[in-house]
Amino acid sequence: MVEVYDHSSREGRVGIARGKFVERNHRLLSRGGAVAHQNDNRPISTSGRELRLRGDCVGIAAHEKSALEAMAGDNFHRKLKFGPFELSSGERVLQRDGVMLPLGSRALDILIYLAERPGEVVTKKELIDHVWPDVVVEEGSLRVHIAAIRKALGDGKFGNRYITNIQGRGYSFVGSVAGHVDRSTNIPDSRYESSLPARPRRMVGRDLILSDVLESLRKQRFVTLLGPGGIGKTTIAVAAGHALAAEFGGAVYFVDLGSLADPHLVVRAIGTSVGLAPTSNETSQELVDLIRTRKLLIILDNCEHVIQAAAPIAEQLFQEAEQVHLLATSREMLKVEGEHCCRVDPLEFPPTEAEQTADVVARYPAVQLFVERVAARGGNFVLTDREAPLVADMCRKLDGLPLAIELAAGPVAALGMRGTLADLASRLEWLKRGHRTAIPRHQTLRATLDWSYDLLSGMERIVLRRIARFVGQFSLEGARRVAADPGSDHGAIFDAIAGLIEKSLIATRLDQGEPQYRLLETTRAYALEKLEEHGELDPISARHAEYVIQQLDSQKEIRSALPSAERVAAYSWQLSNVRSALEWSFGSHGNDEIAIRLAAASTQLFLELSLLSECRIWAERAIVRLGDQRTDSRRDLEISTSLSFALMHAKGSSELIHKTFARALDAADMQGDAAYELRLLSGLFTYYRWNIDINAALDIASRSKEVALKTRDHDDMALAESLLGAAHHLAGNHLVAFKHFEAGLSHSALGSRFRLGQHLFYHNSLLLVGMARCLLYRGLVDQSLDHAKRAIEEAEKSGHTATLCQSLSLVLPVYLTMADIRRSDQYITRLTELSSASSLKPYGAAATGLRGQWLILQNNLREGIPMLKRALEELHAQRHEMLSMDFVCDLAAGLIEVGEHQEALTMVMNAIDAQHHGGKFLYMPALFRMRGLVLASRSAKDYFEAEESLLTSIDWARRQSASLFELSAATDLAELLLKQHRASEARDRLGAAFDRMPAGMVSPVHERARKTLDRLQPDIEPIG
Repeated sequence: MVEVYDHSSREGRVGIARGKFVERNHRLLSRGGAVAHQNDNRPISTSGRELRLRGDCVGIAAHEKSALEAMAGDNFHRKLKFGPFELSSGERVLQRDGVMLPLGSRALDILIYLAERPGEVVTKKELIDHVWPDVVVEEGSLRVHIAAIRKALGDGKFGNRYITNIQGRGYSFVGSVAGHVDRSTNIPDSRYESSLPARPRRMVGRDLILSDVLESLRKQRFVTLLGPGGIGKTTIAVAAGHALAAEFGGAVYFVDLGSLADPHLVVRAIGTSVGLAPTSNETSQELVDLIRTRKLLIILDNCEHVIQAAAPIAEQLFQEAEQVHLLATSREMLKVEGEHCCRVDPLEFPPTEAEQTADVVARYPAVQLFVERVAARGGNFVLTDREAPLVADMCRKLDGLPLAIELAAGPVAALGMRGTLADLASRLEWLKRGHRTAIPRHQTLRATLDWSYDLLSGMERIVLRRIARFVGQFSLEGARRVAADPGSDHGAIFDAIAGLIEKSLIATRLDQGEPQYRLLETTRAYALEKLEEHGELDPISARHAEYVIQQLDSQKEIRSALPSAERVAAYSWQLSNVRSALEWSFGSHGNDEIAIRLAAASTQLFLELSLLSECRIWAERAIVRLGDQRTDSRRDLEISTSLSFALMHAKGSSELIHKTFARALDAADMQGDAAYELRLLSGLFTYYRWNIDINAALDIASRSKEVALKTRDHDDMALAESLLGAAHHLAGNHLVAFKHFEAGLSHSALGSRFRLGQHLFYHNSLLLVGMARCLLYRGLVDQSLDHAKRAIEEAEKSGHTATLCQSLSLVLPVYLTMADIRRSDQYITRLTELSSASSLKPYGAAATGLRGQWLILQNNLREGIPMLKRALEELHAQRHEMLSMDFVCDLAAGLIEVGEHQEALTMVMNAIDAQHHGGKFLYMPALFRMRGLVLASRSAKDYFEAEESLLTSIDWARRQSASLFELSAATDLAELLLKQHRASEARDRLGAAFDRMPAGMVSPVHERARKTLDRLQPDIEPIG
């Protein structure tokens, strides 16, 4: 098919640029037959379809891979051992201590697939495609079989963990596996390529150093690849990462430090690459603590320009994280403890005294690389005895540097062979003499780059140096906006891009819809120098920042309507350019106006991606630039709002957060923006709720309802009803709260897509959470469990970490009350992992407390009591009291068991006073019940006071319609009265409470009450 473009139109010129690229690649794929010679007199094929060198196949076809698998035989059917289990993939048998366990065929398929990939995250789609290759099934079927596997393994019991669900990604086998298959030694394996740059298709002349690096990494743990720029350090490091991926269970992380302009961001770059979010850019201890127990390989690429920051963190990781292995690339040694250096030498090239025939020259890796690269660029190249001396001389003058050879191969392929080689050789020699103050390898590399640059047209030079301002990928439109002067010919820009692609100075990706372009990092560094030489660095940086702002602003509405996964993906690829633009804008040569506009446009992006610390840093800097003069209150509103939410979710609650919300609300009032006002009111409500100021929270909720009535938006009404429901629930008004939650769900069903990123929570999930908790208090435990399950499902759909953490922390008490040990363990583990990875400290503290409750529930007082105390201390320090009372009651119960009655009594009394002061009456039944239990267990002399406390608990529960808590307190009271030989009174009290419970409910509270009532009336048939 031929596409015709109008050269005078913008679309036509874009088509020309794209067409040149496509045409060139089509030409590479269709050309064949060019032949060169190698050392054993067999031809070197330079066909675009299949390139073989020295008998080695570049790739393995599908049928060849299958043949290799068949030849491997039993190597693919080993017995895998983990814990007390043995899994035979060949016999398809799972045994525990020699006893075969029953497990369905599909479940076995899933278990084998996961266990053979320990530590790797396997997507749900991959599992479904593997187990049901020819059948369409729902994810629910997968969950059923995963549940069966977990049950067979006793997953979660006694702290044993084998399979974990990675939020938004899939499943991972986390048990320690002995005897698992290392397929990477038999077949090229692409399973781990998602965490690394693409596997090098073929490395020339690097087998020996790669082997040394792998051995040193296994033994020494810390290896630095040393060498000048363009020597191939990154290529070797990536190849090593892929070779070791299976040994690290896929936990190999590539950290590109080359894109950082600020050394203070090294810690964050490492944390982000390994999937974590340290709260500080400079404090490495937090990062070390987060990965201390994980087995990882971290590749720190391009350390030299941030070496003062990279060296100390590398040393600390080596010293304190004993399972972390490090592979660094740098132009100089890091000079820290543990570092083992491997120097990367140039590719071997023919010496001047060697015979200059094609057969001899082709034995050297530098020549082999040159032959391959010319062929790859479409050069119709045959290495003959006539060309061999020229190629050998060129490789010597390039010092065997792979990058220099790559760059030289482009012009040779484009402009022809003999004349180009001769011109290049003489030109490089002349340029080398002109740079005597530099080290030799840098002389030749710069000479090659200079030569390539000088061969460009004037417009190509302008475009190359200006697009160097982009970090990572950019689009044709982005190149035009940044490189073109006002009134210039846009077609010339597109033609220049096409020319730079043709000369291999720009790499292109066509796998994501619109073509994306990028410069190699060394080329970009060179082009930036040229940009500075021409005095254009600051003006072009300003253009780049303006373009980033325009992109963020223009796509805001479109992306807000995308599903969560697509929205996050759309934002993620922009991050490098956003960060780069922010660094320049707030730097010494930046521009205050641009900096403030960029912060206003980008802080929401950081919130969307749960990068709360980065959001806080840039927002705080922007507010300093704004000062007291709010020349644009809209920007002040956007920045202050983002800062408020980032501080609250990352730091807990403090007066600073209150002031930040107040500033943002002032800005919203000045703008008359009801949507922003409602958004801020929802955040301020959370602040008051966490601080146990329920009266203030109720006022805020009522105000939000007034705003929502003005907007007449169903989503706004759903949000307001959720806030009112939560306020009444915390005040103990469960019937009123439930009505608000129901109304909120009704509005939500009528609304459009909720603006999740603006609020950092999903109201559907929190409405269901509230209903689950109200139903639990009222004793409707079956309905409570149903709503809890739906709440978690809705939170998962949101794809937002803070939403899921909040939902898990609030519904977990439902599962703990029902003594669902397995599910509670699963959700607590998930909450712990999510809060740690995203540095959500309040939820991390909540996870600690919930784990303590889980341990106390199983009578593990030795571990449970310290965890509850630690959680309470952390929550108090963060002024985050939302779940504290649950933890106080369980901690008091544990202290009773170990005889610490006074400590328990003091803690409970302080909690009662705090609840009275804040108007949070939700926990009054539980706290007075716990006070009664402490007194009753301390001494018979305290029975009267204990009885009074239990009666007060029952009274509070009745007023709140909290039937389940009334039944718990009535059971305790009946047992206390029975100790005093007051059986008749005990029977009446407990019977009355039982009669007020909904019929047909089953829970540990009901079961305990039934047993106690049976003891009180032995001659009557058992209750229930």
